[in-house]
Amino acid sequence: MFRILRPDRVGNRMGQLTEIENQRRRGNMRLQGMKRLSGLWLLALLAAGCARAPVVIPMEPMEAYAFRQTQGGVRVAVDPFFTVERTRGAFHGGEEFAEKGLLPVRAIIENASPGDVTVNPRDFQLIRPSGQTEVALSTYDAFARVRIPVGWWGLGAGVVGGSVPAYRNEARLKDIEARALRETTLHAGTSVSGFVYFALAENELNLAGSRVVFPLRGPANREMVYEIPIAGRQDIPVPPRRLDTAGSTPPPGPVTPEGPARTEGTGGRGVIIRSPAQ
Repeated sequence: MFRILRPDRVGNRMGQLTEIENQRRRGNMRLQGMKRLSGLWLLALLAAGCARAPVVIPMEPMEAYAFRQTQGGVRVAVDPFFTVERTRGAFHGGEEFAEKGLLPVRAIIENASPGDVTVNPRDFQLIRPSGQTEVALSTYDAFARVRIPVGWWGLGAGVVGGSVPAYRNEARLKDIEARALRETTLHAGTSVSGFVYFALAENELNLAGSRVVFPLRGPANREMVYEIPIAGRQDIPVPPRRLDTAGSTPPPGPVTPEGPARTEGTGGRGVIIRSPAQ
């Protein structure tokens, strides 16, 4: 038995079918868009993952460092990484450290004393020419100053499990932690190096007049306080200090004239000309 629908009901049914079809098409388009977006995230993260690894920073002979001090057989040098070129080569995202207010300072410590020496990075301070004191930052506080903001769209994005800013932040944090100076005990004849991190003032360009101050504990719990002046400009790299060598060239003496000397006479006597032999 056939049921005859009224024309208005036929129109309604056709409209419902059309709406269902439109919703299905919109769902397919959204799914395809999400697949494309996930593919873009994957490519971006792969590109970020292929970024260069930070270079190994070799330890130079102590005499090669411009800012150094020795006490009781324990030699220490501090090396501020203040220019873009140096921070870029040492840290992922290092080219942004200065403008974001982070100063990495490398400390090199050699124990040539007969006993053990204790090193604690939390004891390091940066003292400004004005007397203002900055204590060394923890690695996480140092990272917080250079962290890339992650928007709501980047929180847990896509099938790859993270966003490009989050991935770059992870690389920055790993570098800051891996290069940090550790609390340790140096036995006689050993050495250590690592970075301590300080906050920089906004738009600070010149370190002249600043100094790094920190204590080390030597044999018999003897405290040795180091106070090392530093310098450096972001636009003018600090030249390496030349070592003093024996037999250096003395400053030039007075130059003997190669031709006759002309002297104005006095009392109306005209011009007196003397040869070099006179």
